[in-house]
Amino acid sequence: MLLALLLCGAMPGAAHAVEDERVVVDARLETFPGNVTLDPGSTAFTWIVWSILTVLALSVLFKNAKRTHLD
Repeated sequence: MLLALLLCGAMPGAAHAVEDERVVVDARLETFPGNVTLDPGSTAFTWIVWSILTVLALSVLFKNAKRTHLD
């Protein structure tokens, strides 16, 4: 019982000891001499794309059903 408590108490310490300050995204990038990953950017482009897609999706709601190809 005491051994189980000691092992459970030691696990968080071991998990914190493994933390590394450098996050490796891809193992193939480890051999390059410098930082070859892109810096994290903003989400502005994502918001613009979602806004355009929303306008396109909602524009279908205002389509006139009585229009034909002869108009």
